[in-house]
Amino acid sequence: MARVRLFANLREIAGTSSVDLDGATVDEVLASATDRFGAEFARAMQSAQVWVDGDRVDRHAAVAAGAEVALIPPVSGGALVVRSPIGIEIVLVVLTFVVLFVGNAVSLEWFTVVTVLVASVWALDLTGATDRRSLPLANAAILLAIGGGAVATFRFGAIGMAGATGGAVIAVLIWSVFRPILRPIDSFAVGVTVAIVAAAGTSAVVLLRLRSRDETLVFLFVLTIAVLVSWLSDRSEMPILDPLVALIVGAVLAGAVGGALWAPELLDAIGASIAAAIGLVAGRNLGTLLRAGGFFAQGPIPGSLSYLDGALMAAAAYWAVLTILS
Repeated sequence: MARVRLFANLREIAGTSSVDLDGATVDEVLASATDRFGAEFARAMQSAQVWVDGDRVDRHAAVAAGAEVALIPPVSGGALVVRSPIGIEIVLVVLTFVVLFVGNAVSLEWFTVVTVLVASVWALDLTGATDRRSLPLANAAILLAIGGGAVATFRFGAIGMAGATGGAVIAVLIWSVFRPILRPIDSFAVGVTVAIVAAAGTSAVVLLRLRSRDETLVFLFVLTIAVLVSWLSDRSEMPILDPLVALIVGAVLAGAVGGALWAPELLDAIGASIAAAIGLVAGRNLGTLLRAGGFFAQGPIPGSLSYLDGALMAAAAYWAVLTILS
């Protein structure tokens, strides 16, 4: 008998995240699952990836007694995922950028507050998606990393950023002591990764604003255009570019335009925008992995703010390259 873990729409159809089923091969286990959960489950299962004890296998692979079999549907293949309607999704993204631009224009203090709020909403959206995949994360520690990163960087600059990033790891360690559900290696490792990204990314945004309002304006412009182009590509029935390429093209072109309009040094802005583009792609890949259980270039991803998954990585890359070049 094998322990079968279910994700996304398979979990919703079955009404459970795991079940023990008989079978000496993957095919036999899947047949048992079909008998248990019915035809709708069988149809949804046809395009699912199968993993046995952490290794991806085909459907003829042997399954030892006590093995863990994971069924992960591809979100780009039409599977049902938990995602907000298109209207809510785009409104949330637009409001996010509006408050960031306004905060940047008002003052450093207000921009820091807005950054913490936006990063916290994004973190809750991400952890909500992982919870639905039966992957609980240290939410409180991640939120603490965001707030601590912003405050420490506001007061102490880059030294505060370093301290906050290290503190984020410690926070996850401590939180795992009090919540046994967070002690498995997958929850702990992912929690540490997200906390580090949250602390370093939030700190980088504040550091960028400490450098210059205009340079922050260029970064926000780069982020806005890249996300918009990627979103349009993802929603188009006949896209010219896939969303990842659209992210890169949008970020670089926006860096050139924004740099020409507002940046003190155009070439520095373009170089930093290229780094931001890499950060956006890395963040997008990390986001799809955490939200949906795999790397997917396009298709619906669970959550309402998935298009911001790369924002903090992009901020860290943008600030780092800009600092080096200048």
